[in-house]
Amino acid sequence: MQFRLMRNFIAVAEELHMHRAAERLNMAQPALSQQIKTLEERLGVTLFSRANRRLTLTPAGEAFLNKSRVAIAMTEQAILDARQTARGEQGLLNLGCVSSAMFDSRLPAVLRELHAKWPAINISLMTGNVQNLYAAVQSNQLDVAIIRAPLPLLPDDLQSRPFTTEKTVLALPRQHSLAGSAALTLASVKDEKWISLRDPEGMGLEQYFYDVCSGAGFQPHVVQNATDVPTVISLVAAGFGIALLPASARAVSLENVVYADIIDRLKESELTLVCHRVIRSEVLKRFLHTLEG
Repeated sequence: MQFRLMRNFIAVAEELHMHRAAERLNMAQPALSQQIKTLEERLGVTLFSRANRRLTLTPAGEAFLNKSRVAIAMTEQAILDARQTARGEQGLLNLGCVSSAMFDSRLPAVLRELHAKWPAINISLMTGNVQNLYAAVQSNQLDVAIIRAPLPLLPDDLQSRPFTTEKTVLALPRQHSLAGSAALTLASVKDEKWISLRDPEGMGLEQYFYDVCSGAGFQPHVVQNATDVPTVISLVAAGFGIALLPASARAVSLENVVYADIIDRLKESELTLVCHRVIRSEVLKRFLHTLEG
């Protein structure tokens, strides 16, 4: 059934006057009368009573009016949804990140801006280690992932973009003899027991940690591994050892943990964005545009 007939019927039903309805619709009255007659013939019911030269809705007309309004509203919403989705103004963004990325101020700020501009965009957030997030982008479970360098060699269909960099700090138990130091060298803690992330070989924060220690001339004695930064900090609080962490980890405040800056001029820890080279998701395009802004 043509929605034009349904819209015209609603106008007549609301006006209960054919001439006023025709003026409202900016059409000739005879043409409108014919359309209502055509609609009644298609439905096989009488929608209007025309007794005493007055239009009133029949019970069938009342029922059809209620559902017609719903149908028109749903159709208009469907059109709006389709157009907004095509423009990337609504939809779902499947975003993955390593746990420490949420401590860095940039990611929450970008998500806040995205939500403020396009509140109809929903975000599904997945956290995990570097390898799992990388694999999830490859399999299209994620639209984009924010992971810590170094990365594995990317296949041709994926691309990486710098997201942000940050300095690193040392996390120490409060009772540690060096806990009162505002800044330390790596050489001063080279013989300590260390806690590290458990990342795949050659990837992520664990590889960064080993690279930095190698550059300082020592091989760290790692006594514990953990799957995420909050767990590493909890192990530091328990007194198992110390850890090298992104500076944004200071956001995790535990009673028995203190943070110290590093005097050495270390390469900063990098957060990198990984997504497919050909971007089909309009919502992802909005997210990337927000980053660029």
